[in-house]
Amino acid sequence: MYRHIRGQGAAVARLSAVCKRGKVSHAYIFTGPAGVGKHTTARAFAAALLCASPVAGAACGECGQCRLYYGMGHPDLVSLYPEESTIKIDQIRQVVSTVGRKPYHRRHVVIIDEAEKITAEAQNAFLKTLEDPPGDAVFILVSAHPHALLPTVLSRCCEVRFGRVAPGAVAAELSERYHVAEEEAKAVAALSGGSIGRALELLHPGLKAVKDRVLKLAANPSVREILRSGVHNKREAEQWLEFLSLWYRDLLLYRLTRDPGLVVYADHLPEIEKTTWPVTTLLAAAESVEAARKMLRANVNPRLVIEGLTVHLGSILDS
Repeated sequence: MYRHIRGQGAAVARLSAVCKRGKVSHAYIFTGPAGVGKHTTARAFAAALLCASPVAGAACGECGQCRLYYGMGHPDLVSLYPEESTIKIDQIRQVVSTVGRKPYHRRHVVIIDEAEKITAEAQNAFLKTLEDPPGDAVFILVSAHPHALLPTVLSRCCEVRFGRVAPGAVAAELSERYHVAEEEAKAVAALSGGSIGRALELLHPGLKAVKDRVLKLAANPSVREILRSGVHNKREAEQWLEFLSLWYRDLLLYRLTRDPGLVVYADHLPEIEKTTWPVTTLLAAAESVEAARKMLRANVNPRLVIEGLTVHLGSILDS
């Protein structure tokens, strides 16, 4: 069922129509940013494909097949995930062997999450089955980075694209499904970049503490405090730079427009309103953060990137 999927109306409508018409392809690839509902939609589509009596292109939720699916798990559904950091050839061979056997009901459905992590060797071993699967088997590949897959794999799949979710829809999901307070939901939704998954990450106490620490240091950059806080890897550095980039974006927009509605860090609005740095200074600070992000993408040591940025910001904001 698709009722928990927000902001992906076009993808859901397309998949529902496919089920209603009975024109199901043998392979799909769901593409789009991380955390926007690709996996949830894949599960709902799989349920519809396994359902004995779909309603309006979605699983009925009541038949024996649906009870299996939503209960102990349907024997014709195969879910594949990376083991450690990749999906290996032995995993693919196991899937090929499974779909080669007679299904319990009507068809096998295979969901492959993070499909870009299938090794090249495994992708090549998968090609023949992907192109001509036995029976009515359906493969659903889910990937935020489809360019990492071989062109021969992509050419055998029907692409279903997923876009970023509007901030209002993210906030509604947080409030209604996860019972987040309305103001906090709006603030987190604005920071999420259109990803419900990212919004849920931002609600984690550890990440909220990182955000508060970064914004505190943004007002008074200090290498000593950076060293004390510790940035140990690329992912942590990316989080720091993301928070800083949005901070200087907020300061700039507010200085130029005086419109609180454009502010992402709404919970820090009093601090933003008191900011007196000129626009030229804020522009220079924002540009230095973007330069640091480019250095990080070029695989410069994350700790050196953050320390260098801190020194640079200190000189900009003190001038």
